Amino acid sequence: MDRTIHQFNGNRRSPNRIFIDASHTVATGKNSGIERVVRSILAECSHWCQNDGLPKPQLVTHHDGEFLPINENVEKQFFRLASIESNVQSLLPKWYLSIAKRICSTTNSAKLRKWLLPQPGHLGLFKLAHSAMDSLIHRRLLNGTKPIVANDNDLFILPDAYWTRRGVWKAAAKARESGATTATVIYDLIPLTHPQYVGQKRTDGFRKYLHQAIEHSDLVVAISKTVEDELNAYIEQNRSQFTRVPLEVRHVTLGAELKLVEGEVRDHVKELFAPEPTANGKRNPPYLMVATFDPRKNHHYLLDAFDMLWADHPELKLCLVGRVGSLCEDVVHRIRSHPALGSQLFAIHDMKDAELQFCYQACRGVIFPSIVEGFGLPIVESLWFGKKTFASDTPIHREVGRNDCTYFDLSTPTSLANAISEWESSAAFGSYQQPSRRPTTWEECSRRLIAHCLDAQQMLRSQSSSIAKAA
Repeated sequence: MDRTIHQFNGNRRSPNRIFIDASHTVATGKNSGIERVVRSILAECSHWCQNDGLPKPQLVTHHDGEFLPINENVEKQFFRLASIESNVQSLLPKWYLSIAKRICSTTNSAKLRKWLLPQPGHLGLFKLAHSAMDSLIHRRLLNGTKPIVANDNDLFILPDAYWTRRGVWKAAAKARESGATTATVIYDLIPLTHPQYVGQKRTDGFRKYLHQAIEHSDLVVAISKTVEDELNAYIEQNRSQFTRVPLEVRHVTLGAELKLVEGEVRDHVKELFAPEPTANGKRNPPYLMVATFDPRKNHHYLLDAFDMLWADHPELKLCLVGRVGSLCEDVVHRIRSHPALGSQLFAIHDMKDAELQFCYQACRGVIFPSIVEGFGLPIVESLWFGKKTFASDTPIHREVGRNDCTYFDLSTPTSLANAISEWESSAAFGSYQQPSRRPTTWEECSRRLIAHCLDAQQMLRSQSSSIAKAA
């Protein structure tokens, strides 16, 4: 590690307090890329900041224009709230599930099934109760905790999914008015560059979010050089629409390693990914795809490729891991009605961290056919575990995977089918060695993020000093 970049004992004055807002992540049961990023940054900063002479970051949430500290008791309340969203069906009584399944099978309505039997990561008709619990926790927090009074020695880092919780900007504006520095993490511009994958309503909502992030941030940190360039271009093209823009736009490279975590791995996951050896003494775990079920993740392409592969390689298995997102009813229906489901094709929508780690370690290889990404976290996670990695040939995947992946052409699923078939029959199969390049760690990622934030705070102080001298 380059300590000249990541160590903070130079001439820069450290902030008195560092706050990291994780309002969405602490209350959600989702475990997609953004939530993994936020949790990893929180964990790493808590480990090393104090050793490097920086204050230990304080986890905060926001409510009604105020930032509020989250203590251990409140975090437990949010964790219970998140467990509902993680898999609400697991908490429902058997009599309800029996009635709901009968109704859904009779009507055959996908919309009714979404409401009565929500998939992991969704709430259906229980969203109202979930929202009421969320509001209750925040009201209790507001009544029992003093809001943070910001000053010019404070740093607020905003790495969460604020297109779902846009109230953060009122709190950010108040903190900045008090002299604090704000830094926001931007993951991608996909709803603007590829609106066909999200719909007009979400595109409009994302544009509002992005404009608020630009106007209320002293620093914006993108998760890749590709996103940094896209964001700079967007700001330049729309500069007349902003009352103010960030001092700088920079980027970090996301971490790759999944910290070894303890936790139960359910029997059906163990049996699928660590099966007993076959008659020839070999195991036959599945290929793995980790992604939310979403049109841009390109599950149809992957299924087309495996439908071709299964004609000549019936022994191959494929497991799709990820929660059910939006606009994906067609691919979900295709999977549920696929003749290979349960024998060659598998889908798991509620996987926990310990189970995901187990799958990465045991799988045959990892495939990521996404059409567009801000980064492509499963690529570096796969490489971290030394797995053969197949990725769609896009600029961002080339940036992330470099020469360590096998890339395939998105214009035809034959390209992926041929790549896997060639790999299966190659002399290197079964003796794949992890790339010599070591992917970025989450500690390095978090250090780079903090370094960018301290630079921004220093620039603000220099500006204030110059203004004061001129006056």
